[in-house]
Amino acid sequence: MSQTATSTELLNLVGKLQAERADHVQAIEAIDSTFQQLGMNIESMPAQPRRGRPAKVNQPSIQPTRRGRGGYALTGDESVLAFVQANPECTTAQVNEHWIKEGRSGMASNTLAKLAKAGKLTRMNLKGQRGSTFTAR
Repeated sequence: MSQTATSTELLNLVGKLQAERADHVQAIEAIDSTFQQLGMNIESMPAQPRRGRPAKVNQPSIQPTRRGRGGYALTGDESVLAFVQANPECTTAQVNEHWIKEGRSGMASNTLAKLAKAGKLTRMNLKGQRGSTFTAR
């Protein structure tokens, strides 16, 4: 059975790696004997800190979990519509303040735009400043 050049190279490489490993094992044994002569216990020596990202530990997470969707008595549309009906000529800022006081995340701007587009609210731009006033239809 004839060996190809690749398999011969591979066998030579494996032989070199085994010899190199044996050299390393002898070096480690020499280091261990030096430590023993100095009275140092290798097992009690602290290991060097691991570089990079810390290893994952199977412990409960301390981080709070993400909140899911909130459960409210009224939908966002119903809440904004009720507020505008109770406060005619209210501004965007006032509606957003009411939205946040209810504990909702984000702003009510998308809901206001949707209700105005559906014709349930009338939007009037404020002259000389940002925002709009809203009235219910």
